[in-house]
Amino acid sequence: MDNPNYQHKKPLVVTEEMRREIAGAVAEIDLAQMEILRRMTPAQRVRMAASMIADGERVAVFRLRQREPALSEAEAYRIVRTGLLEYERKKRRWETTSPS
Repeated sequence: MDNPNYQHKKPLVVTEEMRREIAGAVAEIDLAQMEILRRMTPAQRVRMAASMIADGERVAVFRLRQREPALSEAEAYRIVRTGLLEYERKKRRWETTSPS
């Protein structure tokens, strides 16, 4: 290709384990649900995805505030949105370096 931004990548080699995982994932597909999604407009599918993300955030914030009641809701949302794993890593580092 003439595009200098094009990156040559090695071809993907599908292993037997990958084939089993793909087959398992395909077996879980609900054809009735797929038909419902197929009838939705792109905007409806995006709205549904955004709603699912918001629900997931609310659950994560609720659980985080259960573990750490001193956090405000806004701070819990910030932590959830920026990455809970990074927050936990920083918290552990702080706990191991702070004087007791």
